[in-house]
Amino acid sequence: MSQHPISAIHPPASAAGGRAMGFESAIYADVDEQAAALTGWNQSYLQLSGGGFRGAIQRVDLGPVRLFMEGLESTVYQSGQLKAGVLALGVPLRCDGSSVFCGSQSDRNALHVFSGQSGFEFRTGSDHVMMGLELDPVLSNTLYPWGHGALAGSQAGLRATDPTCLEGLRQVMLMLFETAHTAPAMFSLPALRAGMVDTLVEKVAALNLASCTNEVAHDVHWLLVQQARALLQGQLQQPPTVGELCQQLGVSRRTLQSAFQRILGISPLAYLRAIRLGAVRQALKTASSVTEAATDMGFWHFGHFAKDYQAMFGELPSQTHKRCAPPLQ
Repeated sequence: MSQHPISAIHPPASAAGGRAMGFESAIYADVDEQAAALTGWNQSYLQLSGGGFRGAIQRVDLGPVRLFMEGLESTVYQSGQLKAGVLALGVPLRCDGSSVFCGSQSDRNALHVFSGQSGFEFRTGSDHVMMGLELDPVLSNTLYPWGHGALAGSQAGLRATDPTCLEGLRQVMLMLFETAHTAPAMFSLPALRAGMVDTLVEKVAALNLASCTNEVAHDVHWLLVQQARALLQGQLQQPPTVGELCQQLGVSRRTLQSAFQRILGISPLAYLRAIRLGAVRQALKTASSVTEAATDMGFWHFGHFAKDYQAMFGELPSQTHKRCAPPLQ
């Protein structure tokens, strides 16, 4: 029997969270907290699958190079953008076949490039483990000059690279995470940290990103979902019906349904419900009451709202509010 994504990152014997020099690990029960765990990524996560959220992140900080390993047991739609000059790469460990990265089906054997002027979008499956690394601008510029080189203006997306080189990078990253678990004191030794950085940079250089085939898709379904998301995000308090959304986009209901099912794995109506429930969950952390948060997002039948909220997040809205809202002065 295969491990769950979180168990794969956090073996049963380890604590739910931990920190050593250069190494951090944590398990999250809140999708927004996990989104914020990677600093500098400007991420937002939208939970698409019900039953509560469970995820985990491990991080190894080597100074000019930072590694992470993220596991998810919920289907999540991620979007974000890194600052210019940062080279951020993703190397999958677990993909369940339903993930879509920047419009292309995610593949364990494809390099995921998160850097890009327009940011990235990633619909993960519920059996998801991704390793990633970030190279600071000064270091990445020695490999691939961003100002005038082959990566200038590059967009986020999948890259077809040499499988042997990709596997070499994957194994080095796995060894570093194993070392972080078994011998964290090694990260306090400057000479060893410098050696780890050199090894990682060598493996990244071997990928020869400047010559990799860019698999960014200009898929009509992906572009349509992007347009629909932008419209819905701007009208959350008074969202259009699916029919009105089709009119605004100039497409048939069947076309919109097909696009959402293929890219997000859910219907437009289910997506609208998820984004509104997610907005209420964020509002509950600062709102004075559940009623205020719900009505601000257009929910008026509180029985149905509470039922849908519990199905999505595994708890009642009153429980979220009690746990997260600031205490009364």
